[in-house]
Amino acid sequence: MKKELFFFVMLIFLQLKSFSQDWNSIKEEAQPAIALTSEFDSVYCQPLAVMGWEDGLHISPDGLHLYCTYVPIDFLSFAINGSLPNDFSDYLRGAPDFGMDLTAGASEWLQADILYASRNSIDEPFTTWTLSNMARAFYTEGAPSPLFKSTTEVELMAFTSIDNPTNNQDIWVISNTTTNPSGTGSALPAPVNTLAQEDNPNIYRIDADSLVLFYDSEELSGEGSHDIWYTTSGDNGASWATPSNLSSINTASKEHQPFLHKDLSTGKTYLYYSAYHSDNKLAIFRAEQNLTTTWNSWHSPELVISAGNTAGIGEPTLTAQGDLSFVVIYEDPIASSIYDHYDADPWYLRKKKVVTGLKSEESTDKVLTIFPNPAHQQITIKHHLEAPKRLIIYDVMGAVILDVSDQPDSVAIESLAQGRYLVKLIGETEIAFGYFVKQ
Repeated sequence: MKKELFFFVMLIFLQLKSFSQDWNSIKEEAQPAIALTSEFDSVYCQPLAVMGWEDGLHISPDGLHLYCTYVPIDFLSFAINGSLPNDFSDYLRGAPDFGMDLTAGASEWLQADILYASRNSIDEPFTTWTLSNMARAFYTEGAPSPLFKSTTEVELMAFTSIDNPTNNQDIWVISNTTTNPSGTGSALPAPVNTLAQEDNPNIYRIDADSLVLFYDSEELSGEGSHDIWYTTSGDNGASWATPSNLSSINTASKEHQPFLHKDLSTGKTYLYYSAYHSDNKLAIFRAEQNLTTTWNSWHSPELVISAGNTAGIGEPTLTAQGDLSFVVIYEDPIASSIYDHYDADPWYLRKKKVVTGLKSEESTDKVLTIFPNPAHQQITIKHHLEAPKRLIIYDVMGAVILDVSDQPDSVAIESLAQGRYLVKLIGETEIAFGYFVKQ
């Protein structure tokens, strides 16, 4: 009888093993659903994705630098199962640790670090993660959000950390660092950080001295379980105003992971964020700012991209040109293991290239022909606009490099740094665009 029972148990075990999850197949079939098909296309998983938990994504304005919060396990299952303190051995599934110090530092949280990746061109893929120079033993860092000063300098590196006696999560900032940030930084002063959990910061520069900070929190005085909050600084982050609830966006549900983006082609400012869609899955929405520099004034939200057949999506950030970086969560459909049930990967959604500098996918009337391209000393511009009034040149960070009232046929560019630039020509009723490369 014991022998028959043994073989019966082994048979069940082998059957269960044969039906274990196939993450490659699950990921190959994953397909988020693009809602704004007139603006976006070419959604795909980034090739540097691994079997660890890659969350809290942030892409740089020029699209050449990518950051994430990383834990080398199925972190969502770990959190759902309540496996603290730090008993994560069952959740390991062969994901690389990138040299992280995984020694149990506290019984209240799991070690998480920030990873960094770079590429030479937006036409190349990100290929591999590197443990950032921010990594510290014992403490946990997450939600990386750099405010870039130039293509190689980060003015303010905002992130979250849990390293205080109350074990609540606060927003920290490192000042004046590099693209692979280093240093410890310091927690933002009151009244930003509280005994609640502040998360997913996004610092946006208003002018030479002023900043606005958006973040989410479980603050009990909010509208829902997670709300978006904002605060401003008039002294470059030395002090901050009392945070306000983003009541024009928040609902009784969950709004979080805010990101401010200015569309260079239209001049409109949008707030991108994650919230529940009608399918009860997290999706990415955006709202256009109603009154300029009034941070609680937004038009009705619109859906950008939903989860589709995945378990949920979120963590939106955009390049200056409008490409969207985000996270996709997958779920094992057969629930073969409570320790290996979810995974998170970085994905990418390209903005449609309506103009390329030489041709348009819609109308040649909206295209600037720029030559020579690449150029060294001067560019010549041809267009089809009537009565052009204003010419604006932007760099890849979205900064205005040149803004003139009269549109010349030729523009001297020898003082510009090498790189790619967007040219915007404004007429009476039309706008035309083009790109050129300065050698």
